[in-house]
Amino acid sequence: MEQGSKTMLAMHTLLLCADVQFLGATRGVLNQLQVTPKIVGGCDEALALIQAHEFEAIIVDWREINSLGDFLWAVRRSKLNQDCVLVAIVRDLLDLRQAFAAGVHFLIHKPASVVQIERCLRAAYFASVVRRRKQHREQVTIQASVSTHAQPYAEVTIANLSEGGAGLRLDAERGARLSVGEEADLRFTLPGTNDMLHTTARVMWTAAGCAGVRFSYVPDAERLRLEHWLTACVERSLARLCERVAAVCA
Repeated sequence: MEQGSKTMLAMHTLLLCADVQFLGATRGVLNQLQVTPKIVGGCDEALALIQAHEFEAIIVDWREINSLGDFLWAVRRSKLNQDCVLVAIVRDLLDLRQAFAAGVHFLIHKPASVVQIERCLRAAYFASVVRRRKQHREQVTIQASVSTHAQPYAEVTIANLSEGGAGLRLDAERGARLSVGEEADLRFTLPGTNDMLHTTARVMWTAAGCAGVRFSYVPDAERLRLEHWLTACVERSLARLCERVAAVCA
C-alpha cells in the first residue's frame, strides 16, 4: 500500500467476483478505504441488485458473466445505474479487448497487486464524483446581484447552483426583472468561502417570481473554484447516501 494514502472513499459498490484469493486482497483495500461493497458470486444476483439499488461503481470479474451483452444492456438500461462507473477484472488480452469494446471505464488485471487495486478504486471514485458534479444541482440560498443591458443592478436569490447554471428567485419589490434570451452579469459568493464569482449568463426560462440561467462565461480561475466547491458538495452527498444505505442494510 502506498504510504501517506489516507483518503476514505464514500462509494456504494457492487462487486461480482467468486475468486476467493482476489476477494481476500480486495477486501483488505476496501476495508482500509472504508468502502463496504455488496459482494455477490453470480450474475443473476448482481442483476437483481442493479435493478433495486444505486451504485457508484460496479466491479465485475469478466469470467463470471454468463452473457456479456445481456449484462451490460441491463446495467445501461437500469434507471439507477445507467451512468455508474464500470470496472472489469480481466485475465488476458482477450478479456481486455472485450472490456474496452464494451465501454468499461477501468481495468484491474489479475493477478492484481494491492497498490493496483487501490489506484483503480480511487480512479473509479473520482470519476464518479466528476460525473455527479456535472449533473449535481445544489440547493442553496445565496444573495446575488444581477445586471443586464436594461437593468443596471438588481438583487436576486440563487435557489440552486450547478456547474452550468443557476435557478434564481426574483423579488419584484427589489426591482429584479429578467427576460428569456437576455444576457446577465451575475455576481455572488460561494457559501462557506470568500470566493466571489463573476459570471455571464443567458436567461433560459422565466416563471412567476423565478428564472433559470445558463452560464455562458465563467473565468477559468473562478470556474475552478466553483468545481472544487461542487465537488465537496457531491462528496458530502455521497457520504450521506452511504450512511443511509448502511442504516437500511444494518
